[in-house]
Order: sequence, then C-alpha cells, then structure tokens
Amino acid sequence: MKRFLFVVALLLTALVYAFAQNSQWSSQKGYRTQEQDRARASSGTGFAIGLKHIATNFHVVDGAETLLVYFPETKQKHKARVVKVDEEHDLAVVEITDGNFRGFTNIKYGFKRTVENVGVGVFVLGYPLVQFMGTEVKLTTGVISSKTGFYGNESMYQISAPVQPGNSGGPLFNDKGEVIGVVSAKYPAAENVSYAIKFSYLYSLASQIEGVNLAAASQISDLSLSEKCEAIIPNTVMLLVNMEDIELADSRTGTRDNFSASAGNTANNNPKRINRPRIERAVSQSIIIEGIERGDSYLAIHCAYTNTRYNVGGWYNISKEAYIRDTKTGKRYPLIDTENCAVAPRKTSIGYGDTETFVLYFSPIPSTTNKIDMIESEDSSWRLYGISL
Repeated sequence: MKRFLFVVALLLTALVYAFAQNSQWSSQKGYRTQEQDRARASSGTGFAIGLKHIATNFHVVDGAETLLVYFPETKQKHKARVVKVDEEHDLAVVEITDGNFRGFTNIKYGFKRTVENVGVGVFVLGYPLVQFMGTEVKLTTGVISSKTGFYGNESMYQISAPVQPGNSGGPLFNDKGEVIGVVSAKYPAAENVSYAIKFSYLYSLASQIEGVNLAAASQISDLSLSEKCEAIIPNTVMLLVNMEDIELADSRTGTRDNFSASAGNTANNNPKRINRPRIERAVSQSIIIEGIERGDSYLAIHCAYTNTRYNVGGWYNISKEAYIRDTKTGKRYPLIDTENCAVAPRKTSIGYGDTETFVLYFSPIPSTTNKIDMIESEDSSWRLYGISL
C-alpha cells in the first residue's frame, strides 16, 4: 500500500501515523488465499467541512472496501464513500451517502488558509486508541512548534499537542476556533512532536466540491476552550474502515478483554527511545527490534520483519494474547494496539524479499524495569528474551 511521505521506506522506523489500526501478528506464516487476504480494519477521525462532507487523511481511508461514519455521542452510523483524495499531501474527502443523514447544519468553527506563526496556541480533537480508551472524544492542546514538518516539509506544521493512533484525520484548531490543519502523524523519538497538514492544501482539494463551504468565519472565537469544544464535538466524527462495528472499551470498566485501560493516557510526557536494544536470546531471527519507545502511557516496540521464506507471497499477524514480561518480577503487560501489523485472525500481506516495519504497543511498565521478554505465545517463534531497556 502506497503511503504518504512519513511511511516511505526510509522513514518507516522514525514516524508513527496517528492512525488507530487494530492489527496483530501470529506465530504462523503462510501463503495467502483469497479467503485469507482480508481487508485491513481500522478507525480514524474526520471533521465536517460541508453539509454531508468530511475531511480526513488519505492514509485513514486508503484501502477502504467499506466505510462508516460513526457519531459517538448519538451512537449513529452512516454509510459513506471517498469522493476525492490528495495522496501526495495525505488528504481525503468523504461523503456520507446514507439517505437518513440530514447533514451537518450547525458548523460553527471557521477555516484559515494563511500560515500561522510559531507559538500560536492550538488544540486537537479526535478518537485515539478507541479499543481501550473508549469512544469519547479526546482533547489535547499545545502550540505551533514550527511552520514546517518532518525534514522541513512546507506542507505541514509541527505541533506540541500530543496525538496517538486514531487521531489521524482530526482537525487542528487555532485558539480562535479556526481549522488550520489536519492531524496526520507523530514522531515517537521526540517528546510531543506531532504533525498536521496545513489547511491551504485541504482548501485546494475540496473547495470546489458541491456542498462544501471552506470560507466560513469562526462563530466561536470569543468562547472559552470548553465552550469551543462543546460546539465542535458534534461535527468531529469517527471513521470505521472495513468494519461494521468496533470492539470498544467497556464504558463501565474501561477495559476490553485483557486490554489494560491504564495505558489509555493520551499524553506521554516523558518518552525515552532505546535504539537497537541488546537481546539475550531470540527464538526466530526473522524479527528485528529497531527500537523501543518507553513512556508514561505505553511501551512501544518498533520491529522489522523480512520475508525470505515465501516466494509466492506471505502474510503475518500477531495474537491479541501477546505480552511483554518483566524478567525480574514475572509480571505481564498485555498488547494494547499495533501499527502495520494485523491482529489474528486478520493478516498483513508481505511480498517475497520485502521488509515491513511495524509497531507493537503494550501497557506501560514501571520505571524500575530494566529488562523484559516479548512473547506472542509460549509455542510461537516470536519470542525474544532478555531485552535490555
């Protein structure tokens, strides 16, 4: 799947999309059949830009065979389709096609095409890591850190507002309640470094679409942040890609199966990156740990896998029962999410000789832990012991 700048091969180990994919990796590798080659199921964020139109990222809807727009406040779902994309700038426009949907009739935020200055206050609304954080919209705040993005990309802002998988496609607002960008990615190797596509690129893509109004002025500029959010949230939606429903966190307990809600803190205030950690023993040599991101809200293991075995084409996934284990105490910390790695029984395809990188997110571990094991299952080849932190 062709992706935006952040996921070209050179940058795959550096950037993590803010896109919530629910995926995994099993101990069994094999040839794909037509029945096995299932479409990727995932979720992301979008926001209203017209009567029935929504803006989001291209990478959120890329590969969508079915697409639903979900309104968490009312729990309503509506069928939708992708009507226009800008793959180069990672943007897409989605139209709700369900005849029962009457349209967004009360869009109070505005839009701003001119570039904001460094230091301007910003805020983000979206639906990160819904599988264990739940479906209530999440707010993060920050400032514009730079008027350019990764490697000086002029189509982006760098912002300090934290984002997580699932925030992709969400709106970036300035402190006046004007949309100034579309959240796209995070840089896990640095503290609170996120990126958003500037609004002018969305304007170029969508302004001529019938029913879209990107010239509106903000009606909420004088309101408090809380009041702004109250006005905006009804027009900030979740996109369900290739799924009729989503396994969501239980609203009473905050947990789903063995997925720990304690990892659901969006703000990761003290991340620490360990590159190419020392590993005492690996059952299989086909998996390489590129680095470990150790923070307050999760532990992320960045991995790479090369298919040197199946010349017809292969696949990989991971069991949701995978865990990391403190080698000293024996305590286990469950898998909570993944990037670019399907959760069994779904599968991620890989060509012969190709290398795929992916990220596995686990519940956060104590700061005193200095060595872990990563185990998919006791009979899996995906077992690595004595990983130094």
